[in-house]
Amino acid sequence: MNMMMMIYKYIFKRSNIGIAFRTTNTIFKQLSLEGCTNQDPSDIYKIKCNTCNKAYVGQTGRAISVRYREHIRYIRTNNPQSAYATHILQNRHEFGPQKETLQLIKPCAKGMRMNCWKSMFIQNFHRKCMLITEQQPYDHNPLYDCIQETGPRTDNHKTEPTQSVQDTHQQRNTGTTYTATRK
Repeated sequence: MNMMMMIYKYIFKRSNIGIAFRTTNTIFKQLSLEGCTNQDPSDIYKIKCNTCNKAYVGQTGRAISVRYREHIRYIRTNNPQSAYATHILQNRHEFGPQKETLQLIKPCAKGMRMNCWKSMFIQNFHRKCMLITEQQPYDHNPLYDCIQETGPRTDNHKTEPTQSVQDTHQQRNTGTTYTATRK
């Protein structure tokens, strides 16, 4: 505990008022885009193969257009240095212009958070059979299965209550139907 918390605890203890401490470092704040600005070009991106429509998922601390040009240079110089270049070269597939094949998936600050997001997107693309075979997913993480599609839900979706919840509420004879909402 820091000194300020100890002082508050001492003051409130004498007046019979309970005090509780809570963290401001929540999962929601970790997953939100706050702190990512346009000056921070760190991104997770995907590049689509024009022949098979499967994708490569990558990350960069620079502008994604710079990283895209590197992938294209590897292809043109027959240098299989990236999984995307290896896929194009070995399968004799076609790559397209940046506007058609490159897509920003998520802006993200560099570090462990970016690595986790990339791993989650790789696993999601692999599960949907949309990932190139040259890019293998990391070990399966069941937590990523909880986050569907491209990330956490930001809008409220109403869901119908399960049958057991409905039965419980009807047994109370209140005449009220309850609807569960997801936040």
